[in-house]
Amino acid sequence: MVKHLLEVTGVDLFYGDAQAVWDVSFHVDGEMIVALVGANGAGKSTLLHGISGIIRPKKGDILFSGISLINMKPEEVVTLGVSHVPEGRRLFSRLTVLENLELGAFPPRTRPFLKESLDRAFSLFPALKKRIHQTAGSLSGGEQQMLAIARAIMARPTLLMLDEPSLGLAPVMVKLMFEIIQALNREGVTILLVEQNVHQTLEIADHVYVLRTGRMELSGGGKDLLRNPDFQQAYLGMRG
Repeated sequence: MVKHLLEVTGVDLFYGDAQAVWDVSFHVDGEMIVALVGANGAGKSTLLHGISGIIRPKKGDILFSGISLINMKPEEVVTLGVSHVPEGRRLFSRLTVLENLELGAFPPRTRPFLKESLDRAFSLFPALKKRIHQTAGSLSGGEQQMLAIARAIMARPTLLMLDEPSLGLAPVMVKLMFEIIQALNREGVTILLVEQNVHQTLEIADHVYVLRTGRMELSGGGKDLLRNPDFQQAYLGMRG
C-alpha cells in the first residue's frame, strides 16, 4: 500500500556544479494543500523542477503513487498525473487561448476527455472563455496566470504544482488566485504550492515545509506556523 501520494527522500539537487538542495525529505498526502515557503534562493523552485523531471537528483528518491520519478522525462511525469505551472507561466504567446489549452491535453490518457476538460477549465476561468480566440501574449498578467493553470489542469493531474501563482498580480487577482487554488483542491486535486505571499498561503495550507538555503528547516500546519514566534520573526517580519 502506498503511504503518501508524493514522497521525497534525502534529495540533493544541483544546477550544473552548484548545489541548490541538500538532503531534503518531505511528503504530500492526497487531496491536501501543501506549501513550500522560504526566502528567495531557498531551493523551493528547484525542488519542483526535481519532481517534474527537469532536474535529476544526484542523491535520494522521489516517489509518486509509489513509482520513482527520478529517471523519468518531464512528459512521462505529466502522463503519470503530475502537472507543473512554473514561475513565469511559459505560455505559447503566439498561440490562442484554445490552442494553449489543447496542448495541455497531450497525454494519451487525457485526449478522450478534451471537451470535458475544456468545459471544466472555462467553468473555473470564465474570463478565458471570452478570450478563447485571442493570443496568449495579448492577455493581461492575471489572465495569463489563469491560462497557465487551466492548461496544466487539462492534463487531469492528481498533483498540481504551482510556482508563485500570485507573483506580479494586482491584489484583486491575488485573492482570486487563492480562491481558485482552494476550488481545485475541493475538486480533489492535490496542490503543492510555492508562494512568496506567505500569510495567505499559511491560511489555506494543510501543511507547510520551510526551506532555508536548500535545507529543510521547519514544518507544521499552516495555522500553527502563523502562531510560531520563530516563524513570525523570520518570515513574517514580526517580533515576538
